[in-house]
This record gives sequence, structure tokens and C-alpha cells, in this order.
Amino acid sequence: MWGLFWHYLVLCLFFLFFHLQVICSSSFNSSSPLQKFCSPEQSSALLRFKNTFSISSFSMTNSWKEGIDCCNWDGVTCDRFTGHVIGLDLSSCGLIGPINDSSSLFHLHHLQKLNLAYNNFVPSNISPRFGQFAKLTHLNLSSSNFYGPVPTEIFHLSKLVLLNLSYSTSLELRQHGFKKLLQNMTELRYLHLDFVNMSSVAVSSFANLSSSLISLSLRSIYMQGMFPDELFRFPFLQLLRLSDNQNITGNLPNFNRSNPLKLLDLSFTNFSGKLLDTISNLMHLNDLRLGGCKFEGSIPPSLENLTEITLLDLSSNDFTGQMPTSISKLGQLTGLNLGD
Repeated sequence: MWGLFWHYLVLCLFFLFFHLQVICSSSFNSSSPLQKFCSPEQSSALLRFKNTFSISSFSMTNSWKEGIDCCNWDGVTCDRFTGHVIGLDLSSCGLIGPINDSSSLFHLHHLQKLNLAYNNFVPSNISPRFGQFAKLTHLNLSSSNFYGPVPTEIFHLSKLVLLNLSYSTSLELRQHGFKKLLQNMTELRYLHLDFVNMSSVAVSSFANLSSSLISLSLRSIYMQGMFPDELFRFPFLQLLRLSDNQNITGNLPNFNRSNPLKLLDLSFTNFSGKLLDTISNLMHLNDLRLGGCKFEGSIPPSLENLTEITLLDLSSNDFTGQMPTSISKLGQLTGLNLGD
């Protein structure tokens, strides 16, 4: 009887082992077709794009070689199910030369994230063909020496979450283009346009940006007019930088405790008025820069409630009266400027 029991047990274990092998083999075989490689067309497009530039000897594109799957190249991200190139990060790669309309970059139709920041694309306009990347969610062309008007085609990229065109000081964004941005880019969360010439854009237009905005940086954009105070109350806005715009005027609104601002930089603008007690409601604020403005009156003791603040710049204003001793309670403070 015991012999039959052990014989039966061995048979059960054998069939269980065989069944597990079948399952594992089936899983492996069904998943292996999903492990796609970069297509020859995409590899070729990337190599041709690389070869149009003179490149720093330490560039990450040194890993780009024929015979190696381009999904394994530095800076390249592929969709694991299709093999399509969906991400390209060539920031700070030492690329020197123009990106013209015939660039093989525009053959990468499946791109979702494109970062070409901190290169030198001189002499080069931003090609209207950037507007063909219909799936793009992130576009960073900052500090890359593009010049001329920003093509309106870019503002048809309705899926963009991040757009950064900062620090190409010869770029110009006109009112017509900004109107297209407002109409189509309703998913924007991060908009950085520092040093882009926006002198023809009405400052009041910014009130029409997506209320889901998280970060807005507009340093030295040559605009003039009254900045809309409702933008200060956008429910998700954590960073607002307007510095070095001496022709932008405005006043700080009454803030409530739900405001998520972490960085507020109005330095060297023409903001004026009093620093209201409600500024203490910015409970998440860690960087407040109001230097070089026209604020007046006393500095409110309620600043002591900004317990997260690390940098406070109130210099070069028209404040009067005593400095409140409550500032000594700001235990996280590492930078304080009260000059002039």
C-alpha cells in the first residue's frame, strides 16, 4: 500500500513539474516577440542626425554605432513593445551646427520626449517641422542659440506638458503665436520662456493659461503692462518667476492657506504696494525674491509663519519702520538680503 502511495506521489510531482515547464516556456515564447529592437530606419535617422554636427569628444553620442541596437544608445529611449524611439535626450552634448527642415530628426515620428538643451544650433531658426511631433509631451530647446520667431506650428502640439524655450536670447514669440499656445496647449504644466522676446504679447493674456500650470518662468521677456493677479492663485502653481521685467507692474493679492507656491521671484519688476499680512499664508514658500521692486510700508511680522523659507530678498524697496524681530524665528533661513 505504501508502495502505491509513493508511486502515485512521484507521478503527481512529475506531472506538476512538466506542467510548470510548459507554462514557463509558453510565457517566455509569448513575451519574446514583445522585445522589439530599434528599426534600421530609426537607427539610420539618428546616425544621420548625429553626423550633421561637429561634436565634443566627450559627447554621449559616442555610443552611437552601427550594429548596436539604437535602443541601447545613450540618450535614446525606446518603447519596449514596438521598438519605436520615443525619447531623445541630447542635452549638453556639444552639438554644433544648424537643424534645418530636411534634418533626419524629423523622421522619428513617435517621439514623446525631446531634450536638445545646452547645445549650439547656430545659425538656425526653430524649424516648423517640430510641430509634426504629434505625440510629444516634453520639448526642451533651451540654451541652444536658436533665433528668429518661434513658429506657430509648435503650438499645435496639444499634448505638451513641458515647453522650455529659455535662454535663446534672439528668439521672439509674437502675440499670434501666444494666442495659438493658449488655444491648443491646454495640458501644459511647465512653461519656461526666460529671455524670449515677448514684447508684442499682452501681459493680460497670461490669465488665460491652463489653471493646471505648475511652473511658469518668464525672466526678462521685455513685456509691459499689469500682470494679472489671478495667476497668483492658480491652484497648482509652485514656481512663478517674473524677474528682470522692469515694465511689468502689479500688486500682490491676498493669499489663502491652500496656495502651493514654493518659489516667487518678482525681483527687478515694477510691482508695488504693501506686503500684506496674508503673505504668511504661503506655507510652502521656500524662496521669496522681491528685491528691486517698489514695495512700501512696513514689513509684516507675520513673515515668521513662513517656516519653510530658506531665501528672503527684500532689498532695494521703499519699506519703512523697524525690521520685525520675528524674522529671527525663520529657522530654515540661509540667505537674507535687506540691502538698500
